[in-house]
Amino acid sequence: MTTTKNHRRIFTITAVIAAAALILILSLTALNRGSETAPAAGPAGGKNVDRIELTAVDGKALTVPSSRPTVLYFMASWCYTCVPQAKAMKELEQQYADKADFVAVDVTPENTKTQVDEFRELADTPGYPFVVDQTGELTQKYAVTSLDSTVVIAPDGDILGRADARPMKTDALKAFLDTTLP
Repeated sequence: MTTTKNHRRIFTITAVIAAAALILILSLTALNRGSETAPAAGPAGGKNVDRIELTAVDGKALTVPSSRPTVLYFMASWCYTCVPQAKAMKELEQQYADKADFVAVDVTPENTKTQVDEFRELADTPGYPFVVDQTGELTQKYAVTSLDSTVVIAPDGDILGRADARPMKTDALKAFLDTTLP
């Protein structure tokens, strides 16, 4: 009986390691697609900014950067470590409504509206838009290489601040936004 338990443990450990490796490979694949030559940010000067036109999963048209600072949260619908910051953004979106637009960017190009909506439910259904970066254009433009990354973009395309691979709960996100937003 002990041998059977040991075999089960070994099998379970092996399965967990294989699943973790698969998730890592999928994450790296999702984050490393697209053009390698995309600039880190658009040129300053407002009118000549390289803007990206997007459609949120709810059908709303978006432009990044917009006419106001934009808080981009790079996440994935299957990423459970991304849920706390999505909730924190929901808690803060009204407080910062006059200062910035919030957008969650799902970096997995094949994700569907249903998958994004399931994630939104886990995050207590925030009101800010969610987009799926199907072409990798946003991920490449802002040089995002890991999930749980937040990039704040000025209307002129300049990066006002970034927190790479740093999931933030409400207090940490508030402190980051207070020091980043004009």
